[in-house]
Amino acid sequence: MAKSLTSRKQEFVRDAIYDAAIDLFARKGFLETNIEDVALAAGVSRRSFFRYFTTKDHLLAHSIVKYGDVLVAAVGASPAESSAHEVMHDAAVAGIEYATSEPKTRQIMQITAQNLSARQAHRSRMVEVEIRLCTAFAARTRNETKDDVRPRMLALLTLMTVDLTLMAWLQSGFEDYPAASKSVMERMAQVMCEPNNSAKSLITDKRKSKSPTVKTRRPPRGR
Repeated sequence: MAKSLTSRKQEFVRDAIYDAAIDLFARKGFLETNIEDVALAAGVSRRSFFRYFTTKDHLLAHSIVKYGDVLVAAVGASPAESSAHEVMHDAAVAGIEYATSEPKTRQIMQITAQNLSARQAHRSRMVEVEIRLCTAFAARTRNETKDDVRPRMLALLTLMTVDLTLMAWLQSGFEDYPAASKSVMERMAQVMCEPNNSAKSLITDKRKSKSPTVKTRRPPRGR
């Protein structure tokens, strides 16, 4: 369905405010930037700013809503015969493709890494994405809800895969995100499948410490 002229205009203004704000946060600092700075840079009034965003926190997390839409859609679009791992992979790839196509991704990662308040604002909206993703995974079965362990595990693993891939792609010098994604997934498999020798050693030590001590009875002294 085609968007109306009013809707397109509102979207244009919202994106202009968002782009101006992210540039300011990256250059000036999240805490050091106020609403007036953002409105001036975007070419709108302070009153207009509040028509689109309630706070700086709300503004910073603007792109997360679309990110959640992409992940949920990918889970729903994955073939019915796909395994849980395949569905998770499809969703993670869709999330990575979306994030790497967004021009502000690098700046947002830098902003949230440098400022606790910005990181908290960003993470607070990610909780909503996690819940939506849990619901999407649960909807693929008839006997699970979003509150069950399996859908929650799949949602968390999907989000973690995307986060680690973006980190590797942006910080570790990978030429493209598929290479970063492959590296991350291989390392995750290694970590999850490697023998836990330290845990085995700890269990053995505990068992030894709990073993009853055998006391040797001395023979009676001769009279």
